[in-house]
Amino acid sequence: MTSAVFDGVPLEMHSHLCVFHHGPAERDELLIPFLADGLRHGEACRYFAVAGEKSAAERKLGGPRPRLEVNEAESQYRCDDTLDSHALLAELDEWTRREGTPCRVAGDMTWIGRSLRRPGQLEALFEHEINASAWASTHPVYALCFYDLDEFDGDVIVPMVNAHPQIWMTGVLLDNPYYQQPVL
Repeated sequence: MTSAVFDGVPLEMHSHLCVFHHGPAERDELLIPFLADGLRHGEACRYFAVAGEKSAAERKLGGPRPRLEVNEAESQYRCDDTLDSHALLAELDEWTRREGTPCRVAGDMTWIGRSLRRPGQLEALFEHEINASAWASTHPVYALCFYDLDEFDGDVIVPMVNAHPQIWMTGVLLDNPYYQQPVL
């Protein structure tokens, strides 16, 4: 089985990284090679893009292709409600079973940022990221959550650091000593 490489660093199966970056250009410098490599290896890839970026993401990855699914998360998951982590992970569960290969899943979390001003939404996002770590630990996936430091402030960044077992920042992959493991 092949292992994933992210910006030159090998990842272990079941990885769940919080990737901090500045702006869409830096995100794409990290994201596109990661997903393209997965497609070259015959792995299923799914990307949760922000509204209006689906076509551009597909184009950068060689057009709509088998084993590639790009969703505009805002249109698929209503941002006027609290994030339903269980529904999202159940959908990813079905996707990984259907694909039957190692899978790469990535999300530009800017899509949910617009709704974080509502009461309870930051707590729901934190719970989702904790649930996603537990989910990734039991599925053949590499999962990356992209957080734009130009979009999110410390009120979001600190909880997201706590919710991910590994952090990617400025070209370095760090095992996170502040990670809060899920209570099962």
